[in-house]
Amino acid sequence: MNADPILRLNKLTTMESEINTNHADLRTFWMLVAAMAFAGAGGGFEVPLVVKITGFYGISDSIFGLMLGLTTVVMGVASVPWGYWTDRYRRIKLLIISMGFIFACMLTLALCLQLRLPFWMFFTVNLLWGFGLAGIGPITASMAMDSVPLPQRGAAFGWFGVAFGGGGALGMLMASGCMQLHLSLALTYLLDAIVQGIFFLALFSFAEPRRGVQDEALHDALRAGQGEYNYAIEPHDLKMLVQKPINLLLAITGVFAGFTPAVLMIWFVTFAMRNHGLSELAATVLTLVAFAGQPVGSVVGGVLADRAYRWKRTGRVAVMFLTAALAPVFLIAAFALPFRLFPFVPLMILTNFFITAGAPAATAISLEVNLPEHRGTITAFYIICGSLSLGLAWLIPPLIAEAFGGQYQYAMIMSTAAYLPLIITYFLINSRIEKDLDHVNSILGERAKQIQNHARAGRSE
Repeated sequence: MNADPILRLNKLTTMESEINTNHADLRTFWMLVAAMAFAGAGGGFEVPLVVKITGFYGISDSIFGLMLGLTTVVMGVASVPWGYWTDRYRRIKLLIISMGFIFACMLTLALCLQLRLPFWMFFTVNLLWGFGLAGIGPITASMAMDSVPLPQRGAAFGWFGVAFGGGGALGMLMASGCMQLHLSLALTYLLDAIVQGIFFLALFSFAEPRRGVQDEALHDALRAGQGEYNYAIEPHDLKMLVQKPINLLLAITGVFAGFTPAVLMIWFVTFAMRNHGLSELAATVLTLVAFAGQPVGSVVGGVLADRAYRWKRTGRVAVMFLTAALAPVFLIAAFALPFRLFPFVPLMILTNFFITAGAPAATAISLEVNLPEHRGTITAFYIICGSLSLGLAWLIPPLIAEAFGGQYQYAMIMSTAAYLPLIITYFLINSRIEKDLDHVNSILGERAKQIQNHARAGRSE
């Protein structure tokens, strides 16, 4: 009789602990969404400034593209240590370090412009900025997997897509708005640094989610603090991860799936300004309208990915197939037709919808086929491949445009060639993903038993 009240009290305490943990994880998730917005802003901030900065330093578009192309290479290479650290250490502390580095570099870029320091110094700080930005991807991806339940991960990564695209739009809007107000380049960079500094300070108030707690095989063993997932990546795991067939296939998709979106993100404003005479602000407004399909695509694609998962465990691949097949059709139509706001803008909205709609499914799959202590590192591996496509997107389109008399629409159309090998790769992923998911769940199931046995042994003592 006396045991019943104690049992009920223990259950109530467990439930209360779970509720508090869920609230903390949800708060942390929205912080991660904000971090992704800053990552997107970092990628979009300098896009409207290409014409002004090239004029300020007296350099060509190709030289500016070389600088940002190499910055993406730095991001790819630097993501390796960031990913490895993510799988070994407290991730919230790493995110603070990453954002602090980004903040410091932005302040230094403002100083370079204010003091009219040589371009090679501006170039070097941009490369260091890429090192700081490289940390956001692995850290946020790993933490998100531990903050969101399995059946909702597609929608969660959809919000990541919204944040990244929205951050890029806000970054472009801020930069072009400063140019419209005739603010100096130095003040423009300083204002961006101030925003980054505020978020950097806010990060100190957020908590670390418990690693593995949202994985289905581990949830019961880890809930309410009954045990801890203490596995961490080891150096010998690295070779296994990069040689794992499903990871190689997903890395290939990172190269091909990222190329066309990167070309559009980087060169669309320049296309509007150089080929159609728009100002920075007008070109940015056109970009924001034409790219309005991206946040909608991320949200809808995430929801569809979750529904497809509930229908069939491998259903998310079907969403990836559909979107990869439709995106190039609308893009080619948009740039092949004579440039008029109608039908150009509606076609671009649809293009961007399908470009982003498959990303949440691909992100969820790429992480679910790997163990919790490997997700930061494998994200870094994907980022390297994505950085390759981003770097090519900085380098190739200006060369194509120059070959066609400065007409950037030809570069946009030719970028769709990446979708054919992408679709072929999706077929290969679909043929083996079931086996890889079973393998991960089997390992986590065994580890869950070990965690529960250890917890019972601790209570008996």
